[in-house]
Amino acid sequence: MIKMAQFHHIKFLHEVEGLSQRQIAQKLGISRNTVSKYLKQNEAPTTIHRQKNYHGKEFSDETKRVLPIIDQWLEDDLKRWGKQRHTAARIYRRLVDEYDFKGSESNIRKVVAKRKKKLQEVFIPLDFQLGHQFQFDWGEADIILQGRTQRIYLFCMQLSASRMRFVRAYLHEKQEAFLDGFVHAFEFFGGVPTEGVFDNLKTAVVKILQGRDRLEQDAFLALQAHYLFKAEFCNIRSGNEKGRVEGTVGYVRRNAFVPLPDVQSLEELNAYLLDWCLREAEEKTVPFTKETIAQMWAKERSIYTHSLKRSLKLAGWSLVR
Repeated sequence: MIKMAQFHHIKFLHEVEGLSQRQIAQKLGISRNTVSKYLKQNEAPTTIHRQKNYHGKEFSDETKRVLPIIDQWLEDDLKRWGKQRHTAARIYRRLVDEYDFKGSESNIRKVVAKRKKKLQEVFIPLDFQLGHQFQFDWGEADIILQGRTQRIYLFCMQLSASRMRFVRAYLHEKQEAFLDGFVHAFEFFGGVPTEGVFDNLKTAVVKILQGRDRLEQDAFLALQAHYLFKAEFCNIRSGNEKGRVEGTVGYVRRNAFVPLPDVQSLEELNAYLLDWCLREAEEKTVPFTKETIAQMWAKERSIYTHSLKRSLKLAGWSLVR
């Protein structure tokens, strides 16, 4: 059975990137009949494995031992001047000198070439195209709810290009709240960016694999297939990769929750938060431009590549908008 992640990939390539069935088949190395079969399906299989495929023979135990080291060096290189980055030969020499590597240099050259290609595909850029990316994180804050102090959880999403924010409060961070937040966020934004950046939260990730690869929750993969966006995950202890939204959590807490909002219900609080986001967008400008966030957001809404689907049913939980 085709994996759920591959099903999502096929849907994304066809509906978002506009590739033909023939192009998808060539890109993924599968038959056109397989592509056609799964494009006709509305629901994805439930088996999920999102694993990197480097083709060829399995790595030796000695090579596997140093793969995380190679990955880290190459990712660090992407933040440096191009003329001072590792060559494959330099990586091999450092592995020998610093980690007592016993494998061959030719094998390391092949590994580095494949790793570099993969990193170039997934590395989070510093500049963002309109409609391309959002960043997500949870936060916490205190409010006065019906006269008593209450800790609530904030679903925080920010568009990377326009800096438009969406914030919604919940009483917990469970999967129901996680999924519900996306429905309201995409409706608020007026469309769905093609990529989201996430931390390794339990509502999305079952298991952290190698590098940026993750074994994802069924419901989260179904969410991606439904809204046709792809998820990229930060490396462990690399929250700076989604620094804008982590900064958003603190900014929202300091500005929208000081003094503590005094409300009678979460509905009242969420109405206040939507109004706060819209007012901020009118008042603040996008860095290095003269345009307000609201003006840039209007441009972003106009170029979304696909419209919202109005109903969502995931893992036994459903919401019809």
